Amino acid sequence: MENRILNLGILAHVDAGKTTLTESLLYHSGIIKSRGSVDRGTTITDSLELEQKRGMTIKASTVSFPIGDVKINLIDTPGHVDFIGEVERSLRALDGVVLVISAREGVQPQTRILFHQLKKMKMPVILFINKTDRVGADYEAVLAQIRTQLSTRIIQMQEVKRTPQQDYTIREYDWADTVYTEQIIMCSEKLLEKYLDGQKVEAEELEACLRFRVGKGRQYPVYAGSALKDLGIEQLMRGIVRWLPVRKPESSRLSAYIYKVEHDECGHKKVFFRVFSGTISQKDRVSAAGAVQEITINNLMTVSRGRQIPAVKVGVNDIGILTDIPALDCGGFIGEACGGKNMGRLMEPMLCVNVAPAETGDRYRLLDALNVLTEEDPLLKVRVSEQTGEILMDLFGKLQIEILRDTLAERFGVKAEFSGMKTICREKPVSAACAEIRMGEKRNLHRAGIGIRMEPLEAGEGNRYETQVSFGFIEKSFQNAVREGVWKALEEGLEYAVADTRIVFVDADYDSVTSTPADYRRLAPLVVRKALRQAGVIKLEPVMSYRLFAPSGCEKRLMGRLANMQASIDDVGYNGDELEVSGQVPFDTAKEFQVELKSMTGGMGIFEMEFLEYRRCRQEGNG
Repeated sequence: MENRILNLGILAHVDAGKTTLTESLLYHSGIIKSRGSVDRGTTITDSLELEQKRGMTIKASTVSFPIGDVKINLIDTPGHVDFIGEVERSLRALDGVVLVISAREGVQPQTRILFHQLKKMKMPVILFINKTDRVGADYEAVLAQIRTQLSTRIIQMQEVKRTPQQDYTIREYDWADTVYTEQIIMCSEKLLEKYLDGQKVEAEELEACLRFRVGKGRQYPVYAGSALKDLGIEQLMRGIVRWLPVRKPESSRLSAYIYKVEHDECGHKKVFFRVFSGTISQKDRVSAAGAVQEITINNLMTVSRGRQIPAVKVGVNDIGILTDIPALDCGGFIGEACGGKNMGRLMEPMLCVNVAPAETGDRYRLLDALNVLTEEDPLLKVRVSEQTGEILMDLFGKLQIEILRDTLAERFGVKAEFSGMKTICREKPVSAACAEIRMGEKRNLHRAGIGIRMEPLEAGEGNRYETQVSFGFIEKSFQNAVREGVWKALEEGLEYAVADTRIVFVDADYDSVTSTPADYRRLAPLVVRKALRQAGVIKLEPVMSYRLFAPSGCEKRLMGRLANMQASIDDVGYNGDELEVSGQVPFDTAKEFQVELKSMTGGMGIFEMEFLEYRRCRQEGNG
């Protein structure tokens, strides 16, 4: 009987073989009788038609299987950077990760992005070098890459030897292998001191030390094999349950994180959550973030041995599923919100695109479909411009556009056109301003009057809203309507969303007979835009911190290209034969550079970016 639950993630760069690895884990646990194929579209986790067609993971999927007495809830996540939102939400639900690296392609840009985030979160990680059976596989070279590009804190868990046939044999180390035990001893001052004093270090001490350091994200076991050829999989499975820890609840109060929302073929909304503390049972009444009233738990399910099954309750650390509860949103919590290391953020979308139906009459069908997709992925942030009527969507890249276009056509029967892709900027008032639109004014069709004061704040302070209008004069529902209208206007601005601005509601006109909250909700954005025009706005663009890695020998071309991108160069150094450059760069000039860098460096260059801040646009004289 399973008595321990471990929530495990499989992460990797595109085409490293993580979905094939998932199939092998399911096969060895006895959940499936034969392994599916990514090429034939028969895998368990890539169940979407688009995933099967493209041979890649698009949506995170969850499947459960046992390893001995441990229940593994495995979340197979996308590998492409355009689906980083799926990866981010999955990370929050996990206890540990297997990071898959191809023995042929080695450490890739997305591998480094993922590992960088995992290190920041101190997430327990096991590295699995896959595809050792492939022509061109080089285990030793990949190990060297891991040490120089990811971390030196790795522990080789196996003896991996190349055969005369250019294949590999793999033997798991035991405590009799000095090369293995010395790796662990060197990681601990206490054990090293004991070892140097000539005392025997017991196996129990070595195991406890390694388990502790892996659990704290300070050490990374490395396993190797071939998921396709069933090589090294059982050793990896033993390592998963041996080294990865189970998160202990911080309290007994209910806290469950919603990491995924999907809609089935009948349109039913399915909510997947991970319980961090407490228990959810059938007929419980629970609170949810954003919900005014408590919700009643019905149709509760969980995952078990490869299937979704009805559940009477879902306990701590387990995965649960609820159906058709509108109040539950992706990224939210059931019960209390909890923080901790799993609340990291990878990145926000930096690109915006116009979306329009190919057929004019399909506009409302398109909006309905996009609303469903934003429920499943809130980082898409679809909105309709009140000024132009355009449908706007925030996203990560061109591949995501291709997937969205195919999804809308195949899943919803709506053909859509995407155009005008541009970098998401912000705007900010130049100075303080006051604006008002009074009731009865010419062109004011609303039975309301609003006066506001607007002022810019320091960079990074965010937006603030305050009211100085008495609740005795205008009651709460009307005040709430003004606040909602102001926030809506700040999200849209004159051209871009407004940043770092304080708005104070200072005056109002009110008719107790004819005024409605809707009048104030609709009038508030007009007043905000009037204030923005009076104050004038500056355009802010996203600036990224970057790290560039490239083989030595191409410095002159790279430095010239960085200068063309208006990048600052804060630090330059070498790690062996690899050039390392770091600094800051406008996102707009650098968004296509990774593709260009590959051709400049024969595929060996890597360019990592992380959002730093919004800064006054270079065209406005303050780059």
